[in-house]
Amino acid sequence: MSLKVDLETNFAECVLNAGKIILGDTQRKEMNPELRKKQRENILKAICALLNSGGGVVKAEIENKDYNYEIHGVGLTMPSIFKDYLDEMQQGELFLIFVRSWNADASGVRIATLCSNLYYRYRTSTDVMDSKEALAFLKGKTQTLRNTDSSSLSPHKVQVGVRNEYNIRASAAAVFARTQLQYLEKLNFTNSLHVEFKMFSTEESQCFHESLPSCVSAFANTEGGYIFFGVHDETREVIGCEKEKIDFDMLKACIDSCIRNLPVHHFCTQKHEIKYAVKFLEVHNQGTLHGYVCAVKVEQFCCAVFSKMPSSWQVQDNCVKQLDTKQWIAWMMEADPDLSRFSEMVLALSLSSTTPRSRTVCTHKNFECLEAQQKRYFPVLPDRMVYTPESVYKELFSTHKGLKNLINKEMRSFSQGILIFSRSWAVDVGLQEKQGVICDALLLSQNNTPRLYTILSEWDPSWKGYSRKVARVLKQTLVNTGGYTGKLCVTPLIFLLNPDNTAKTLHDLDLQIYPNSYNLRTTQHMEALLRSLVIVLLGFRSFLSEELGSEVFSLLTDKQYELLSKNIRMTRELFVHGLPGSGKTILALRIMEKIRNVFHCQPDDILYICENQPLKNFVSQRHVCQAVTRKTFMKNDFQKIKHIIIDEAQNFRTEDGDWYEKAKAITQRKKDCPGILWIFLDYFQTTHLSCSGLPALTAQYPREELTRVIRNADPIAKYLQEVMQEVRENPPCNIPPASLEMVHKAEWAQGIPGYVEIMEYLDMEDMVVQVAKKCHFLFRNGYSPKDIAVLFSKASEVEIYKDKLLRAMRKRNTSQLDGESDLLVQIQDASDIMANHIVLDSVRRFSGLERNIVFGFNLTAEPDIFHNLLLCLASRAKKHLYILKVPI
Repeated sequence: MSLKVDLETNFAECVLNAGKIILGDTQRKEMNPELRKKQRENILKAICALLNSGGGVVKAEIENKDYNYEIHGVGLTMPSIFKDYLDEMQQGELFLIFVRSWNADASGVRIATLCSNLYYRYRTSTDVMDSKEALAFLKGKTQTLRNTDSSSLSPHKVQVGVRNEYNIRASAAAVFARTQLQYLEKLNFTNSLHVEFKMFSTEESQCFHESLPSCVSAFANTEGGYIFFGVHDETREVIGCEKEKIDFDMLKACIDSCIRNLPVHHFCTQKHEIKYAVKFLEVHNQGTLHGYVCAVKVEQFCCAVFSKMPSSWQVQDNCVKQLDTKQWIAWMMEADPDLSRFSEMVLALSLSSTTPRSRTVCTHKNFECLEAQQKRYFPVLPDRMVYTPESVYKELFSTHKGLKNLINKEMRSFSQGILIFSRSWAVDVGLQEKQGVICDALLLSQNNTPRLYTILSEWDPSWKGYSRKVARVLKQTLVNTGGYTGKLCVTPLIFLLNPDNTAKTLHDLDLQIYPNSYNLRTTQHMEALLRSLVIVLLGFRSFLSEELGSEVFSLLTDKQYELLSKNIRMTRELFVHGLPGSGKTILALRIMEKIRNVFHCQPDDILYICENQPLKNFVSQRHVCQAVTRKTFMKNDFQKIKHIIIDEAQNFRTEDGDWYEKAKAITQRKKDCPGILWIFLDYFQTTHLSCSGLPALTAQYPREELTRVIRNADPIAKYLQEVMQEVRENPPCNIPPASLEMVHKAEWAQGIPGYVEIMEYLDMEDMVVQVAKKCHFLFRNGYSPKDIAVLFSKASEVEIYKDKLLRAMRKRNTSQLDGESDLLVQIQDASDIMANHIVLDSVRRFSGLERNIVFGFNLTAEPDIFHNLLLCLASRAKKHLYILKVPI
């Protein structure tokens, strides 16, 4: 009765086929109990997997042919946690359960779980923790590592008489220490927090398999205790197991195996095993050996003990998979990262209020809030149908005659809503574009389910599967990335636009029916879904992810999104001028992802070129392209390359040849279908006086500008503006003066605290000592080595001062520093920018990268480019900038 993902479904959903099932209240009562249990468990497992995977449909074939949903009912008792998540429907011989995604805000926990299998003792009973109790228990364990208060280990505060419980435990210990008991002897203590009495079942080994795991889990997770097998739980009389039925070796091996195989999870570093002891106490009846009591002593465990793996599932790789204990705990305890050191960022979407697979979403505090962005990009207006984006649909209408008439005809029956056009919704959700698609349009309208219109220019037998896949992935992305928690489906509709401008409907007219609860009933429902759409379209994996060690999404700026939304088939070459901190590298990475999907590329087809090795290494780790430096590019042929992205191009040189002509020649090998060549640069950060190899400014067409600066704190931003003005007024000879006028268009983020200090020292030794002192101060205030970069004018200076700085760091009096970690601080160059070490490198090699804190050592350069180099240095700092000087 294994669950299967239905890959041939007509639903644009993840559909799980649960096989055959008997339904009906009366009919199920008459079933074989074992079969009834298995069928129910199978259905519950499928529902749980979909709850944790973005929702979907459970499909089952009704085995009793006379079944009628309205007359007979269902007969499947659902857990209370499933309330409001399910809708049921009979379609002929099929029974469908529509499952929406789990909602952390409504449930209080990140994921759906049928049973935690994490037990605890409460008074005289062994109880399983529900998800909220389990989460509180696990959090208590992590807190215990910081303060060893064992009273917080149980999810319930145990209110029993302390003295009485102490006496019971002492009496139990005394019995455990004995070697024999008397038949029908009445023990002088009862079931309690630390004691459990159990009778042997008919099959002794089965008794341990059934009851021991939960008992051991409960005692280990609370305060330890004793389990006495063979003592009546109500009368407290010693019964034992008859001696003829006892096989000591077999039972001991059974108990050992059972306890050793219990899943445990450690939060501590010791990783102790469960501590327990087993004794067989003789039971005598009038001086004759009658049988045995099996006594198991369990000590309190340092962390968490489960009776078996948590009963929680997910859909992964088209299979239903149970979460192992480690996965379950990590998912349950996952929380938003600590943004206390990132005052410029605010939460747009929290893990505590979203779906299981969604991530934390942050926005810059100077950006519009998510709701305001939604209203601007995707407005829902009363009694009006809105077409958007205007630039996209107007281009499509002018290019494809007949498209406007088709769309207007289809929209006649909708009085209010929004129709969102895209050249390819497949590309927008990370799928490959398919040739022959004119466009897609997503319709959200009140009192209807969302619809995805796909307009084709040619017929192909694979279109139906393609449109269904795009609709399914769009739905899952809105839930799993966008964090939409409502009931959601996307219905695919396909039209063929003929050469004579007439249109033909290709989709089945009898579309899959969803329950009415899946309709977008109010404007609020539509706007909530559109906010998720903003996250899907503007979201990207933030550089904060590496700093925080937790995956975080941020949102693109308006201009970044505008450039990313360009029709890249029509914009094969583009020069993007961006001010420092305007997000050029972010956009370069996103455009390469888009190239991959639009042109069906592999990473080996796309080449990213930059000037310095550290930036090349950083981009390589994203696995979206080949990444090389300019020097490597000029040495090799790159015969397989189709598309090229160039970053930090202002610092390129022609010393090894004309790199621009070579890049252009590569991307124009196919004259009828040239590749993409986008070049990102910032003339303000030019740090040499040689020829850059860039075309003349007037020949850099088409050209776009990124002028919104969002990287730097206020004091650093103010300092940058002063330095940029110096560059503009006294530009180096190799920079076109007109290119520097974009400074007047600059928008600077405001309200971000930071620090700029320019300091002079008597000599370099003194300067190094003071830097070490400042670093330790920053460490004590929450920063780490991976926040800091120390930059020099020349690469030759790096090795000279590396040992000096390292010695100065380690000479600090560790008795003042509360810990030995400062002795282990590593200092390396910028080649592995994400590692937890202080970067010591040159300004030029650090170009294109950033850190929270930057020290600039005695900056020197030719007078004509001094301010350019100073600007390049200062713009790398996000929060703290220290410019250090010594007299020459």
